[in-house]
Amino acid sequence: MPRISAATIAEHVAHQEAAVIDAARRLFDARGYQQVSLRDIAEEVGLSRTSLYRYFPTKAHLVQGWFEAAMVPLVDASAAAVAGDGSAADRLDRWLVVQLDFILDDEHTALVSASLASEDLPDEVREHIGARHRELYATLVPLLEGPAGADRALVRTRTLLIAGLVRSAADLVRAGVARDRVDAELSRSALAVAELAPGRRG
Repeated sequence: MPRISAATIAEHVAHQEAAVIDAARRLFDARGYQQVSLRDIAEEVGLSRTSLYRYFPTKAHLVQGWFEAAMVPLVDASAAAVAGDGSAADRLDRWLVVQLDFILDDEHTALVSASLASEDLPDEVREHIGARHRELYATLVPLLEGPAGADRALVRTRTLLIAGLVRSAADLVRAGVARDRVDAELSRSALAVAELAPGRRG
């Protein structure tokens, strides 16, 4: 095992996993997911294959680790957007911006590409990814429930509709529509789904 330079073993593991994910992304970008082996990644990051397997035994588990590293800060930022000051509409607007920024980021694009190319994702990895998405969508629930609470099925329906609007908004930006125009239309559409009055737009 490589010499531990971090303050704790946990920090060392986190640093090594981040280095492996960064190396894998560079190789995936350059060669394509299917053309990159764990041996290639180990050589890129300067680890033996045995050491690499301790962190990620398969490329599918590497994709899971990459997904986890991306989703944890996204979930935190989404929860903070909803919990902050302002009206419900203002907080929904902040949540929408967080989601759209993430989807449009190159990191997300590369991660989705690797996930789609990884045809051998085990069921437990797929379930983990699904659970993280549910956790992300759950950050929106307090806004959609309202102070009196709302029917759970209705809240779930509205959550999924708003998530779909965000994905469509990202497609529009990629197609060349101005971001400020997309933000405004996304806000109006999401507020209509959530049945919230418009808030302030800075």
